[in-house]
Amino acid sequence: MINIDFDHFAARIIQDCLTEATAGYWLHRAYQFQQAAPRPGEFHGNAPVEELRERWRECMSTSLACRRHAQLIMNSRPQEISLDVLAALAEVA
Repeated sequence: MINIDFDHFAARIIQDCLTEATAGYWLHRAYQFQQAAPRPGEFHGNAPVEELRERWRECMSTSLACRRHAQLIMNSRPQEISLDVLAALAEVA
């Protein structure tokens, strides 16, 4: 049986939701994917060139999606907080 600290678990969920709602988080993720892309001159083992190109395209595509998500957050007005969420927060406060 696993011993779970439900208060800590709930706090982590809220923290992750708040973090992922920021443009800064998504810009950082974009940077991480750019850094993960294969580069010329790095050691790639026996990976074929076409596979490295595909990995590069995937990393750059994901990076672009992250930057677009960040831009969407920066351009959007915050959504109204639902009454259910406000009630839940009032319950735990």
